[in-house]
Amino acid sequence: MTTLADLTRRAHVRYAHHPAVHDGQRRLTFAELGAMARRTANRLLVAGLRPGDRVVLALDNRPEVLAVEHALFLTGMVRVALSSRLHGREVAGIAADCTAAAVVCEPTHLAALTAQRPELPRLRLLAVADQEPAEQADVDSAVSLAELVGPGVPDTPPDVPDPLPDDVAALMYTSGTTGEPKGAVATHAAWVSMVRAFWAELPPSGPGDVVLHVAPMSHFGGSAGSAYTLRGAAVVPVRRFDPPAVLDLLAEYQVTTIPLVPTMLKDLTVEAERRRRAGDQWSPGTLRAVPYGGAAISAQALDRAWQAFGDVLYQCYGLSEALAPLTVLSAHDHRPTADGELPARLSSAGRPVPDVELSVVDSDPSEGRSVDVSRDGVPRGGTGEVVVRGTVVTRGYWNRPDETRDVLTSDGWFRTGDLGYLDEGGYLHLVDRRREVIVSGGFNVYPSEVERAIAELDGVQDVVVVAIPHPRWGEAVAAVVVRRPGYDVTADDVVAACRVRLASYKKPVHVEFDVQLPLTGNRKLSRRLVQERYWTGSDRRVGQ
Repeated sequence: MTTLADLTRRAHVRYAHHPAVHDGQRRLTFAELGAMARRTANRLLVAGLRPGDRVVLALDNRPEVLAVEHALFLTGMVRVALSSRLHGREVAGIAADCTAAAVVCEPTHLAALTAQRPELPRLRLLAVADQEPAEQADVDSAVSLAELVGPGVPDTPPDVPDPLPDDVAALMYTSGTTGEPKGAVATHAAWVSMVRAFWAELPPSGPGDVVLHVAPMSHFGGSAGSAYTLRGAAVVPVRRFDPPAVLDLLAEYQVTTIPLVPTMLKDLTVEAERRRRAGDQWSPGTLRAVPYGGAAISAQALDRAWQAFGDVLYQCYGLSEALAPLTVLSAHDHRPTADGELPARLSSAGRPVPDVELSVVDSDPSEGRSVDVSRDGVPRGGTGEVVVRGTVVTRGYWNRPDETRDVLTSDGWFRTGDLGYLDEGGYLHLVDRRREVIVSGGFNVYPSEVERAIAELDGVQDVVVVAIPHPRWGEAVAAVVVRRPGYDVTADDVVAACRVRLASYKKPVHVEFDVQLPLTGNRKLSRRLVQERYWTGSDRRVGQ
C-alpha cells in the first residue's frame, strides 16, 4: 500500500524540472525541493531524531514549510503542524504533550519555548525562522531555519526504513470542551486517502497548475495543497492575507487554485465586487478551483462568491479527527437554479465522498451507549449526530485512551460532535455542534481555555465564554463575567488578560458583565443558556 514517502519521492523525480515553489524571491524545481527535503531529513537524523519522533512546525506560510514536511514524510517522523499565530506558551504546551523531539517555529515563539524548556525533556533540535536561537535555548542542536534546510549535510536519501501505511504521519491537534489540546493520530494510509479524495473531487491538476497559499499551510489549506504538490503543481506561499494583494497575485502568478477558509472567501468577494463597481475589468483569470472549509458560511455569501468567481467553488467538510474531504459541495452545486433562486443545497456541506461512510444517528453520549448505526440511525431529514467511518478517520488521540473511547466505536465509527441531517438528495446539512468549540475565521477557539485566562484576574468571580454571530468571522468570542464584590474589572482588563496568555484571535470581541450566570440542574454554569441570548432568531447555532 502506498505511503506519503512513496508519493513524495515520486513527485520529486517525476516532476523534477517543473517549478515546485516560488514566492517572488526564490524559485525551486521539484528536484531542488527534493534535495532540500533530503538535506533537512539528514540534519534531523544527525541531531538524533529517529522515525516516529514528533516534530512541531509553527511557521508562517514559507517555502521551507514544504521542505520540512517532505523531510518528515520521507523519514517517517511525525508532522505536528500548528498555527503560527499561537502564543509561544501554547506551542510549548503542545510540544510537551506530544514529547516533541524538534520544534521549528517563528521568532515570536522563542522566548516562551526557552522559558518552558524543562517541560520538553526530549527536545533535541530547535530551529527558528529568520534568526539564530539564543544560547539559552539549551538544546543539543539550535539552528536557524535557513541552516536546517540549507547546505552543510548531504542531500542523499535518508538512511532509515521506509514508513509503513499504519505508521503515524501526523498529529492533528484539536481540543474538546475541556480546551486541553490533544493530537488526533493520522496515519500514512489516512493522509494518502485524503490526497486521493482531493484528486477525485477537485479538477485535474499537474505541472502548470499554481496553488496560492494564503490560508495557513498548517491547516486545511496545507492539507488540500499537499494533494496538488504531490501531482506536480507549483505553490506560492503568502505570509499575510491582504485581499487587494491576493487578487493581484492571482493574475501575477496565473493561479489556478487557492484554498481558503470562508472568512477569506467573503473578504475576497467584497474586494472583487468593489473593483467591479469601480469599473475595473478584473476577472478570476486562470482560476479553476477554490476549495474552502473549516467554518460555516451562509448560502447568501456563497451566492455572492459565485457571482464574483464563477464555477470554481468546492466546499470540503472535515475535521482534525477525520480528514477532509468527508463531503464535497461541488462547483456545479453552487450554481443558482434556472429561475435564479438559491438552491437549498447551498446551505449544505455537500454529499459524502465515495470512500467515506457517513450517517446521522440519534444517540446521546449521556445515555452511556455506543453508536450503532443500524439501531440509532435517524430517518432522512431527521437531525442527529454526524458519524463517519473510513481510512481517513483517526485511530485515536495521542496517549489519551479515555478521550479516544468517547469518540471512537469498536467498529471504527467516529462521533464528530456535529449535529446535522441528510436531505433527500443526500446532502449533509450541519445545524449545530454538540461540542462547544468556537470556529472563528477558520480557527478553533476553546471556551474553557479563554475562561481560564479570564479567571486569573483577581476581580472575576465567574465567567462563561460563548460563540456569538459575527458578520466577517462567522463566529466570534464573547465573555460574560460576574465580578467579585468590591472589584471593578473592566472589559479592557478582560481582553488584556487574554492577550498576554493566548493567541490574538482567541480574545473576546464582546465582553459584558452580569450579576449571576444561569446554572444547570446540577449547579454547573450553563454555557448553552448564555449563548442562546445571542442567537435568537437564527435557524442555526453555527456561524454564517
